[in-house]
Amino acid sequence: MRIELRLDWAPPHSVTRKDFKLPACHSLFEEYVERINRFVPCKTSGTPGEKFSKERGVKIWVCEAGKGSQSLTSEEVSSRLGKVTDSGAKAIWIVIGGPDGFSREKLEAWQPDLKWSFGPLTLPHELAAVVAAEQMYRAWTILRRHPYHCAHRSP
Repeated sequence: MRIELRLDWAPPHSVTRKDFKLPACHSLFEEYVERINRFVPCKTSGTPGEKFSKERGVKIWVCEAGKGSQSLTSEEVSSRLGKVTDSGAKAIWIVIGGPDGFSREKLEAWQPDLKWSFGPLTLPHELAAVVAAEQMYRAWTILRRHPYHCAHRSP
């Protein structure tokens, strides 16, 4: 199992500092990618493009607000991640939309397994990338009963 955080606004290469307008967002995004790597291999890249074909054994979760998207708690994200891991999937691609979101054509081509919303808030796409990375890290800590998540729950 591996995680790929794919930024739809970035070119199809490894994500670099120049793909983020705000250095702090890039630093925090990279911090969570490093943390995820403690549990499973995690890499970053740009958009898979409209004409890509879904690889066998890959689950695609798109981060997008709006119709048909599900707002999930951290525990629900963790539960879904656990089910994907247990299913034998070889990878999860977490695709974060750019400033204009995703085109209908991209969503139809990609056939995402989950349309994931961070709630009714409007977030800058770079901050959404940080939130997605943090939630993936948090999901792994929940699955492994790591204190990162447990220390944040109310009594």
